[in-house]
Amino acid sequence: FSRARHHPAMRLNVLASLAAASQFQLVAHLSHKNPDALEELFWNVSTPGNPEYLKFRTVEEIAAVIGSSESEIEEVKQWLLNKGADPNSLRLSPLRDAVTADFDGLTLSWEHLAEKPAAVEFVHRRDFGQRAILEGKSPARDQPNEFYTISNMKKAYGIPEKLLASNDKTLQMVWGPGTFGFDETELSFHKLEQCPLLNVSRVVFDTPNHGKSGGDNFGEGNLDAKMIASFGLNVKTLVSNTNTSSSTEEGEGFGQALLDFATDVATRDTLPQVLSMSLGSLGAYACDTLCTEAVKKGFTMEKCRSYLQSQRQVCMFLSQPQTDRINSAFKVLGTRGVTLFGASGDGGSHFSFGSFEGGDIADALNTISCDINMPVYPTASPYVISVGGTMWSGDSSNPVTWAGFGGGSGGGFSWQFSAPAHQKDAVAGYLNGTTGLPPKSSYNAAGRAYPDISAVGTQGTSQSCPIMAGIFSMIMDHRLNQGLPPLGFAAPRIWQVASQFPGEAFQDVTEGNTKTSCSTGFPATKGWDPNTGWGRPVWAGMVKHFGSDSAAEIVV
Repeated sequence: FSRARHHPAMRLNVLASLAAASQFQLVAHLSHKNPDALEELFWNVSTPGNPEYLKFRTVEEIAAVIGSSESEIEEVKQWLLNKGADPNSLRLSPLRDAVTADFDGLTLSWEHLAEKPAAVEFVHRRDFGQRAILEGKSPARDQPNEFYTISNMKKAYGIPEKLLASNDKTLQMVWGPGTFGFDETELSFHKLEQCPLLNVSRVVFDTPNHGKSGGDNFGEGNLDAKMIASFGLNVKTLVSNTNTSSSTEEGEGFGQALLDFATDVATRDTLPQVLSMSLGSLGAYACDTLCTEAVKKGFTMEKCRSYLQSQRQVCMFLSQPQTDRINSAFKVLGTRGVTLFGASGDGGSHFSFGSFEGGDIADALNTISCDINMPVYPTASPYVISVGGTMWSGDSSNPVTWAGFGGGSGGGFSWQFSAPAHQKDAVAGYLNGTTGLPPKSSYNAAGRAYPDISAVGTQGTSQSCPIMAGIFSMIMDHRLNQGLPPLGFAAPRIWQVASQFPGEAFQDVTEGNTKTSCSTGFPATKGWDPNTGWGRPVWAGMVKHFGSDSAAEIVV
């Protein structure tokens, strides 16, 4: 999420173009076997004090838990062949949970796929040749902010300015689809102006897709690369764009691009210890709620969904089952030892960015959004560390919740996902001890609460997320140099440390509110809150509590 406001999207008519494609792939996603076992395994390796803590698993070990049987896989392959698949194209995913097949010269409607094998959870179609990306002018180079420089931010967090990663195995990644990428010249200017020790040669692409200057996501990629490389100084940085289709830039194609990426990266031999995801939108549940409520106000479901798809990065997921499957991919990544960070959004507890514009439908959606907490995704996933945004009031010693551009640091409670065990005590303390909360009917007090932690986000939480990811990369480098494993999904440990040692690893931020342009929101207060989570990083305390494991065994 960046500081750019949403605007009517200049996209191609994706549905029409897909119907005309004659070369395509079908991906049959197979139902996971033993999903409860994967859930248990994920929390076991992520929870301090558990005998399985930090004992990460291989692809083969996870496939043995969730993968389909040989007979089920053969039935799915035969089904695809009967539909006209190229026999030489059939591919089984390493986790044994998806079969992909190529088709050429066929007209295959969704009706043809209605009767599918019992093992198939859902089918996704990828069309070849639909790679058009909007052209644009080269973006103006970000002007250095004399207040929020890399140097000043590191001083605020107590990070030594010349601290460099030294382990060749330390690896960090940023990801995005569409025009997502970075400009090496832009990064070189950033090095010259703000971060002289940044090693530009260690920031590389991991796919042939290098983005396209002028696109919204290209700006996101530039910001991600600058921030994560500046705070994860000298860590090898992968900039990953795995899908350049125009539908992934601002619309519902994004969800499948994220699912494809997450399932692919989880099976790689070499994994990043840290993965930062700045992009996202309102979650599928929030978008469903918006249109359900809009229908009650006299609008048609079609008009509501069409309007939302005309807005930049507002509703980018097809369905709640799709986000459930993405969560499964996140669990696999965590079980393999990857720490995922997600930007908490730029619309407080009500929007992706800011309020809607454009007539009666916009006015109605603004009313609905202000009446109900509208969580964003993937940051509201229980399997992602959510990063909010801060700014400074007066000087860097006084952090407050970031607000600006008609929005502010995202936060709230998920309607779709329940709160994990490590959150419940602190969240109950917040809800029971804070005055000025929104009406109880407007949010899910039992839902996953976010954000978890925060960093400077004056350019939106697309800035704070890669900053925090880079800082944790330096912790990973410290751990690897001691022969320790990476932290994997570190949220249970973050909440444990923050609650037991207040102020040591994270400085509390007690000023702010998530209401943005609405009349109600969640106020900041002492301890955890839905504005900035537990607060901003304190480097010495982070090294103390995350750089070794001696203190991590005190609580089960």
